[in-house]
Amino acid sequence: MKLWKKVYLFALLIITLGINAGFLGIIYYTYEYMLGEEKDRCYTEFMVLRENISADIAKMEESASLDVDYFRKFLVAYNSYYESDTQLMGMAFGKSVTEGIPAKELPLDNGILIRDEEQKTVIYVSQILDDDHDNYRIVMRRTLDNFDIMWSTLQPMYIIGGIILSLGVSLTLAFVVRMVLKPMDKLEAATRKMQEGDLATRVEIAGKNELSKLGDQFNLMADAIEENIKELEQQSQQKQELINNLAHEMNTPITSIQGFADYMKMSKLSEEEHEECLDFIVNESKRLKDISSTLLDMANMEVSKNKFSIKAVCDRLNGLYAKKFEGKKIAFRIVCEIEMMFGNGTLIEGLMRNLINNAYNAVSDKENGEINTRIYKCSNHVIIKISDNGCGISTEHIGHIFEPFYRVDKARSRMKGGSGLGLPLCYKIAQIHGGSIDVKSVVGEGTTFLVNLPFDNLLENIRFS
Repeated sequence: MKLWKKVYLFALLIITLGINAGFLGIIYYTYEYMLGEEKDRCYTEFMVLRENISADIAKMEESASLDVDYFRKFLVAYNSYYESDTQLMGMAFGKSVTEGIPAKELPLDNGILIRDEEQKTVIYVSQILDDDHDNYRIVMRRTLDNFDIMWSTLQPMYIIGGIILSLGVSLTLAFVVRMVLKPMDKLEAATRKMQEGDLATRVEIAGKNELSKLGDQFNLMADAIEENIKELEQQSQQKQELINNLAHEMNTPITSIQGFADYMKMSKLSEEEHEECLDFIVNESKRLKDISSTLLDMANMEVSKNKFSIKAVCDRLNGLYAKKFEGKKIAFRIVCEIEMMFGNGTLIEGLMRNLINNAYNAVSDKENGEINTRIYKCSNHVIIKISDNGCGISTEHIGHIFEPFYRVDKARSRMKGGSGLGLPLCYKIAQIHGGSIDVKSVVGEGTTFLVNLPFDNLLENIRFS
């Protein structure tokens, strides 16, 4: 046997064994990582659920004592919130309180248990209710259907990938050992440059043989790496933008809470006024929670939408801004001509708040400022029109106001002190709802924002009181 064949076969054997060992390691690591993610997610959700149940039971015990029936009713009530893949079960004094589930099938120790049941991966999370109720145990059972589907898809891909890579290496190795290794110097130099951070490095190898194809594949790999790096940088920028948006959007309810608290502290209020201020503070606190979860949903572009009362949103805003503008020379009007619409109520309210706040900034320096808000239906769309008679925006800057962080002081005085994210956030909210935002403005006369949102066809035949 010729020397090059011996070298080829020996190198091929070593490389093939290494590739397969690597893929086996990758398969094992991927499986453990994915399962670990599912375990962490289930455990976190379970601990939050356990705390909520414990708090509810503690409140109930102010008027009654906990027994097995009460405990079973709590579990049934919380079970109704979950999909069919998740079941909440329990034990009391060593016996199962879940119908059809014997105690021997439930884990008796605190922690997480993974089982294979009927070729499905099932995770159990078990803890006592709390230190004061150590005879009561909560168990959450979840079937990891998505995990099993994903793993059954990834596993053959890894195997096929390993086979393909092994074949590719064998062909390439045979050619490289047989031919002159000079073209490999180019590959080595290009690899070194990429390792040093020069992702624009490419190689040129003449010919139409395996070695030139290797050069082409190297270039494709370099393109993919460069593209992935850019994508990671973009994702990092988007995450930072989400954080900034979150801080900006939460500023409004925090300011309202602080304002009402100061108002209650500095003014002598009647009992009715005191209760009204407390209601506003409670509502704004709830809104903080809604904003946080909704903006996190926006990061994945997965926002829940349903029918909601836009009239109730307008009433809430009218009461809020009536208090805010009290004593100022600003005429604030809000007219809602429809009762219901389809979308995410929290995001739509946030959009309106941002636009109204921008209008306030535009008219705050005027003697007789006006802010007019109108919500009406036109054809099969909902129009949210917010206009003011403030300072206006010059034509050269209107095309840029929806860009994140765009701030030109002399042309954007209406947004002084802001972070430059309010209007981009409004634009994104409209975009998520399949709508758009148009703006018309004349310097010195005022600005009008027109938000055009689709109206759900299912609401056409519903008659509202």
